[in-house]
Amino acid sequence: MKKRTFCNPVDINYRYQRGYKGRESADPLIVLYHGKYFLFASHGEGYWISDDLVKWDFIMVDIKMFPDFELFAPAACVVGERLYVTFSQGGNILYSDDPFDPGSWVNIGRPYEWHDPAFLYDDDGYVYVYEGLGDRCLHASKLDPRDNMRLVEGPVPIFYSDYRTRGYDRCGDNNEIERMPSLEGGWVNKIDGKYYLTYATPGTEFSTYCDGVAVSDHPLGPFENCDNSPTVFKSTGFMRGAGHGCLFEDKNGNLWKIDTVSISVNHLFERRLCLFPAKLSEDGRLYTNTLRGDYPMLFPHEVDDPFTECDAGLHLLSYGTVCRASSSLDADHSPERAADENMKTWWSAKDGEPGQWLCLDLGSVLPVESVQVNFADQDITDTTGRENGFSYRYALSVSDDGENWRMLTDRRDNGDDHPHEYFQYDDEAFRFIKIENHGEVPANGRFAVSGLRVFGKGDGKAPEKAPEFTAVRDEDERNMCVTWDEVPSAEGYFIRFGVDENELHTQYQIIGKTQADIRCLIKGVSYTVTVDAYNRNGITRGTVKRKV
Repeated sequence: MKKRTFCNPVDINYRYQRGYKGRESADPLIVLYHGKYFLFASHGEGYWISDDLVKWDFIMVDIKMFPDFELFAPAACVVGERLYVTFSQGGNILYSDDPFDPGSWVNIGRPYEWHDPAFLYDDDGYVYVYEGLGDRCLHASKLDPRDNMRLVEGPVPIFYSDYRTRGYDRCGDNNEIERMPSLEGGWVNKIDGKYYLTYATPGTEFSTYCDGVAVSDHPLGPFENCDNSPTVFKSTGFMRGAGHGCLFEDKNGNLWKIDTVSISVNHLFERRLCLFPAKLSEDGRLYTNTLRGDYPMLFPHEVDDPFTECDAGLHLLSYGTVCRASSSLDADHSPERAADENMKTWWSAKDGEPGQWLCLDLGSVLPVESVQVNFADQDITDTTGRENGFSYRYALSVSDDGENWRMLTDRRDNGDDHPHEYFQYDDEAFRFIKIENHGEVPANGRFAVSGLRVFGKGDGKAPEKAPEFTAVRDEDERNMCVTWDEVPSAEGYFIRFGVDENELHTQYQIIGKTQADIRCLIKGVSYTVTVDAYNRNGITRGTVKRKV
């Protein structure tokens, strides 16, 4: 039996928000409580529970009783048998001794008003809160859980942004805007006696949204920025932008980072969630593996070392394929948008009526192991709330010749809300794949797909070699230009770099070009660079490493 796989973005029932013209959930955190993973996120109107970090069951909270669950940016921690949660926008602190019961929460007020909070329950018996949103500085305070979370100390400043030194602190989709970032989303973990602060910058709407990392010997700081920041960076590929989340340990003791992904087309806060494996290196640096982070991964609990073993080894068969559709809204929403590897663009039919379809031609009959269906919101009715019965009803059919079709996956009677549904198959092969609408589109929108992504292994060979390349630092050391020779059989390239030549985990994915202008470096820090080549058949890793 094949090992089970999943694929980012996290497939949960993202809530429609009033005035957003689309779905949104962001600023996630995961805590373990009684052997279950609890996921909280912005505007959740509840929370999710899972056994495996992949399949999530939603627990809805009565918002009239607990309105805080409609706010942004939750924080949570477990103290003994009690689960505490708070939110941004000056949210109160609530606790439950049985969070499986959504009516069991108790509101104990707040020590002071905060924004984008995070909790850390330390072994000194105190809870530390880290908070700050949009300012140049993050703050920390000390609370006493034995005294109703009384404020003991703080708030004190612990960390500052610095876009003039740190390239990734600059705004823009390629860190091209010289202005103060939005410093936010601080989260602290205590590991091996050190306090690791991950923080989000430069802004949630940018493809360069990321998490830096800083370290301290004391829970109230100050924190010193780490030279391998940003520790989470994914500005290219299908999902773009990954920041403001939490670092947590799974049941097997492995580290993971759950974060926010930017779409920001219908609204600034149109966002999703993503999950990446993380690790602490022998020299104490915190890393997150985002390479192919939006390709299929093995279930977290089914590998010993997720950081190095989680990649399922499948390749994208659908990029740049010939696409046809029953109709298209306009040139900006043509069928090719569903195969361009960009969640910020999408194909949209002229309406949401049953019978609208999209078809991809893979070029030849290929073995297929999984398909991901990513829906988009186009011209929806302004709506919000959970009790709306939203679900996509559709069918996936496949063909070897474009004339004779067979059912691949039947979701015509679907009653669940899955905007990023992922399917794994055994012994499938086909050339054409078609998705057809069979029901009312959620929120009365048009039938729209941002990515009909097909994964497997092509019928050829991986690129014969990795490219020759040069890497040159600008006079402004925050910038680096990497150029390389085109590899004829390559579909795209991964530029990997880092401060340790054995830990090259910061990456750019480039398709259709032989140059990458990278602007996320730190002044005064040296980097090692390499370039990989890939296609639908495999990856050829770069063996040459150059220092800049």
